[in-house]
Amino acid sequence: MDIKNLEKIVNTVSEFDCKVLPVVKNQDIKNIQKLVDFGIKDLGENRLNELDSHKEYFPNLSFHFIAPLQSRKIPEIMGKCTSLHSVSRLKELDLIANYYSNQFIFIQVNIDNDPNKSGIDKNDLNTFINHAQTKGIYPSGLMCIPNIESDRKFVFSEMQKINDDLKKNFSDYPGGLSMGMSNDYEIALDYGATIIRIGSKIFL
Repeated sequence: MDIKNLEKIVNTVSEFDCKVLPVVKNQDIKNIQKLVDFGIKDLGENRLNELDSHKEYFPNLSFHFIAPLQSRKIPEIMGKCTSLHSVSRLKELDLIANYYSNQFIFIQVNIDNDPNKSGIDKNDLNTFINHAQTKGIYPSGLMCIPNIESDRKFVFSEMQKINDDLKKNFSDYPGGLSMGMSNDYEIALDYGATIIRIGSKIFL
């Protein structure tokens, strides 16, 4: 683990209204303890079995599930996570509604219309949020994972514009933006990211 890199990232992010979310896929308890000792209170999880283990050791941390959702695993994820970053189907909203207790729900947008990625079309967001609200779910923001070949400035600018429009359309929509990872988080910060998901820059 590169604590100096983590410190650098945290210092950079401190100038913005943004949170660093370490992605702890394949990390052992020892490495996570280093994060905790540093002062990290939120972790990004990709796998349910790892979430189970990490939650057992660190029950007071806030866990964010950032991987695509499987319907049968939603009940357990909802019981262990404060945030879900990858909600993208109406069916998921219907299941989440059964276990919802004010978790932070981020809607994944397929900003590049990439057939290999999860996420909804940007033109379906108003309908999606309306449906969520009929279920008593009030989304906290948007998430995206751009195509590796995409122009990050263009993609993140587009996400910011979409998000700003939603804030105008929904008075109770807080407008979080979970976007930016190890190789592009500095660009994401310039376009309003409120959560950046960092893995390889910390875990070398």
